[in-house]
This record gives sequence, structure tokens and C-alpha cells, in this order.
Amino acid sequence: MELHESIKNTYTETVIKENNAFRLVLKKYEVLSPKGLFSVDLEQQCLKDGEITDTSVYNFFMTKEELTVLANGLTA
Repeated sequence: MELHESIKNTYTETVIKENNAFRLVLKKYEVLSPKGLFSVDLEQQCLKDGEITDTSVYNFFMTKEELTVLANGLTA
């Protein structure tokens, strides 16, 4: 996927968990407007023989402060 130049510098993608049946991927980037707001995707990928057969995406828009609260909540 080719990213637009406006988000290339803030885009991150991290595999959270992966096994033979599924993969959970976190994708995050700062949106253009309003400043300081991030698009966060949790993407669940169903796998068969290493190939993606189905995908579910859960999208959230969060500020940096909200992302910090989420991270703290997940690691508490």
C-alpha cells in the first residue's frame, strides 16, 4: 500500500499477535485535521496456509492523551 506523503512520517504498523490461524495488527497515523488526532486501526486477519482469508478492522480516532490512557489501561 502506497501511503500519501502527508501521513508517511507518522504511520506505524505493529504485529501484536500472530499464529497459524490469525494475526492482529495495530496501524496508527496522525490525521491532517484536527492537529494532534490519530487514526488507530486494530486489524484482525484470519489466515489459512499463511494467506489472509478474511479481515476485520476496528478504527478509532484518539488524541495522544487518550492513547496514553489506553496504553496504561492495557499494561496495568
